[in-house]
Amino acid sequence: MKKTLKVIGFIAFIAVSPITADALKNSLTNILNENDTPGMVNLDGISISGKTKPQAKQNTLAQSRPPNTIISTQKGYKIRKSEADAFLKNVTKGKVDDFDRLPKKQQKLVIKELVKIHTLKNVKSRPATAVVATVNGISITKKEADDFLKTVSSGRAKDFDKLDNKQRKILIGDLARPIVITDIADKNLTAEEKDAALKQLWIRKQRENIDVSSEEMLALYEAKKEKALAANPNAEIPPYISIGDVLKNEIFEKKMMERLMKDANIEIHYEAVRPLDVNNSLNDMNQTQHKKETT
Repeated sequence: MKKTLKVIGFIAFIAVSPITADALKNSLTNILNENDTPGMVNLDGISISGKTKPQAKQNTLAQSRPPNTIISTQKGYKIRKSEADAFLKNVTKGKVDDFDRLPKKQQKLVIKELVKIHTLKNVKSRPATAVVATVNGISITKKEADDFLKTVSSGRAKDFDKLDNKQRKILIGDLARPIVITDIADKNLTAEEKDAALKQLWIRKQRENIDVSSEEMLALYEAKKEKALAANPNAEIPPYISIGDVLKNEIFEKKMMERLMKDANIEIHYEAVRPLDVNNSLNDMNQTQHKKETT
């Protein structure tokens, strides 16, 4: 049950979660991808979508400093202009590559993102067995968190400890969801109800891998129609469009059972009749016959 529900958590996480493969994606969201929002980095008039915006006049004449210039120092971390320029070039796909062309407010945001990236890069990862969270008393290990992160990021991120606090909270929230659901199910559903739910989930998954064509549905309809008319020429035949779902389900179930039976390992054990049993049976028959003759 828990394992199955975790699969649901994966799907939901991929569909709605804003977690990213690295801190840079948050930079894009917070700095480049908002329109007319306070604190937005306009990046010299170029947004992440490639649409240009009016350039700030104070930037067009700004003097660019040498690449080796230290533009900021944060807790011993010296940020050089070359690093900021490379960051800008990367997130704007080469459209902006000069930190000094940004307004002061935007420069501060870029520095903030560079500090965040630097901090995360230097975070020491915990062992795979380390417990990173508990949900209703159930432990979530770092390995489970890493595996989940790798899955939802398509392999672009693999280390839970490299995420910032907000991203960690999102990931743990999605990992906790199936645990909470399982806990509720254990307390409120009978074994039969849980078994039925699992069967429905399994059948739903099989539907994704079994195709039913319109030609197959039409062929089944015609076969049923012919059989019904053969039994009763005056039978009322429902229109094809009205029983489409019924036809599709019947074909799906047939295909599913064919697959299951094909892979099934069935052995029939017949009880062998031993020679002693045969002799005893013959003796019994002879004795019965002899009694009949004497009477």
